[in-house]
Amino acid sequence: MPQITPIGKMTAFYIPSHKLDSPRYFRENSTRAHIHEFLIQHYKAYTQTPSPVKGYWISSGGELTHDVTERFEVSFEAESDFDKLIAFLAELCQALEEDTIYLTRGDESFLVSQ
Repeated sequence: MPQITPIGKMTAFYIPSHKLDSPRYFRENSTRAHIHEFLIQHYKAYTQTPSPVKGYWISSGGELTHDVTERFEVSFEAESDFDKLIAFLAELCQALEEDTIYLTRGDESFLVSQ
C-alpha cells in the first residue's frame, strides 16, 4: 500500500537569475551556492526551477520594471522555520541590493524587504 508523508506548506521565492551565479554578492561563493547551503542546512531539501520566470511590477518611482527570476521551493510545518526563511531572505535582499523578494506560502503572497 502506498504511503504519503506530509511535509508542510510549500513556500516559494524568486531570485533574479543574473544575480545567482555572480561572484559579486558573496565573497566565499555564488548566491546560488549561498541559498543552497542555507536551505539544505535548515530544511534538508528544496526544489529550484532553472527555467526563467519573468516578473513585472511598478517601481517606487512609478516605472514599469521587469526581471528574469528563478524559483526556489521549500516546505515546512513550523512557524519558526518560516521565520528563519524570512530573516534569511531579508539579509539576501540587502546583499543582492534588491528592494524586495517575492514570496508565496500556500495561497498567500508577500514581499520580503530588509
